[in-house]
Amino acid sequence: MGHFSATSCFIRIGRSGFLLLIALLSIPFPWNKIALAAESHRYLQQTGDERYHFDWILDHSEGYLLRAVSEAEEHRTVMDEAMVTRRWTLTNPKDDTAVEARREGNRIVLQGRFHGKGIDKVLAIDDAPWFQSLSSSLRSFLRTPQQTTEFWTLRPDKLTVHKVRASKQGVETVDLRSQRIEANKVEVGLTGIASLLGRGRYWFRTSDRLLLHYQGPGGLAGVPATTITLQPPF
Repeated sequence: MGHFSATSCFIRIGRSGFLLLIALLSIPFPWNKIALAAESHRYLQQTGDERYHFDWILDHSEGYLLRAVSEAEEHRTVMDEAMVTRRWTLTNPKDDTAVEARREGNRIVLQGRFHGKGIDKVLAIDDAPWFQSLSSSLRSFLRTPQQTTEFWTLRPDKLTVHKVRASKQGVETVDLRSQRIEANKVEVGLTGIASLLGRGRYWFRTSDRLLLHYQGPGGLAGVPATTITLQPPF
C-alpha cells in the first residue's frame, strides 16, 4: 500500500497508502443511527498523479467512532471522550485484509488477516496515549494549553507501532477554493533519530478544529509529497 514516510502513517488511507489522518472496528453500526449524530466531510488525497477521494464520518455517542472510507478500504477508530484511541480496524477485501488492533494496558493487541496472512501479535508501548486518527485526536490536543504532546500510532501498511510528537505552530491562513480560512497549524514527526525522516503539517480551522489541509512527504526520497484537502462545502 505505497511507501512509508515519517508522516504518511498519520493521515494516509486508500489505494496508495495508510492514514492521517486520517486517519479508522468491525462491529456493525447501522447507518440510520449514525446519520443522526455524525459529522461528515469529504477529502481529496493526492500523491503525484494519483488522486482519490475518501469520506470522513465522525459519530459522537459514548465516545467517538471515526470511519474513513475510500473506494478500496475502510478504517474505523473507536475513541474515548478525550479522542484517545481504544480500538482500530482496517478492512480491504481486495487485499484480503481484515485486521483489528485494541489497547490492553501498555500493549496493543493485533489480530485478524493482513494481506492474506493470519496475524496475532502484541506490540509493547508505554503510558503515552494512542492516537490512530490524527485528524480527530489532534483536535483534543488543540483544546489544551500544551505546546507539544507525544503519543503512539500504528503504521497501517506494516502494522508496526511508533512514538510520535506533535507541536503547535500558531495560526495561519489557508486558501481553499478562493476562501481564506484561519487555521491552527500543527507539525507532526517521529521521535528520536527517526525525526530526521520528515514531518507532516496539519491545518485545523480555528472555529471548530476541522482538518482543512495536510501536507507531508509521500514516502522515501524522490516520492512526490502527499496532500489531503477538505472538499466543498466548507
